[in-house]
Amino acid sequence: MKVLGIDTSTKTTAIGLIEDGNVLAEYNLTGLISHSESVTEMIEEIFSKFNFNLEDIDLIAVGIGPGSFTGLRIGITIAKVMAFSLEKKVIGVSSLVANAMKDWGIVATIVDARRGNVYASIVDNRDEIKVLFEDKMMAFEDLKEELKKYDNVIISGIDGEKFISEIEGARLSLNPNMSGANIAKLGLMEFQKRGEDDAFNLVPNYLKLSQAEKEHEKDN
Repeated sequence: MKVLGIDTSTKTTAIGLIEDGNVLAEYNLTGLISHSESVTEMIEEIFSKFNFNLEDIDLIAVGIGPGSFTGLRIGITIAKVMAFSLEKKVIGVSSLVANAMKDWGIVATIVDARRGNVYASIVDNRDEIKVLFEDKMMAFEDLKEELKKYDNVIISGIDGEKFISEIEGARLSLNPNMSGANIAKLGLMEFQKRGEDDAFNLVPNYLKLSQAEKEHEKDN
């Protein structure tokens, strides 16, 4: 089964392609380039290297966050458009859980949510991946208390380096950035467990209201 993975939840645009769990290609770009400009170009470049094309994929996996409001909307919209136009199955997966799959052990993924808050998850990746602490937005001080339950925690995530010095007994992942291939791998695992998602109803997992939504609620 060929699976295309897409994630735009952080400043890294992450694209990956797997077949039956084996990585065929991975293309991760971190910088100031707009996700909307880079995603389609990166996908086109990946498929230019193979003797099959986009129409041959079986499943599109996309990271649904939590993370950047704008980035998530771009990635999920592109995945949905591809699913509709190519008549392909689509599935949304946790960007935080996928990020943790690069490391073996107890892995906490941390993304800065500003004002002393973080997006976080904790997984046990020593055998089959097991989620110990579901995606949540919380005060960093509360996360520090949660992490005291575990020994030898690995800190991953694009913002892990900001927080590692304040987490006792933890060490930083050697590759904390998002992986498009791991989005695809997690998508395949989730698809085998629960099947595809309804593309029409696939939405980002923001975990908090955007500023525009807060203003709307205030005005109404």
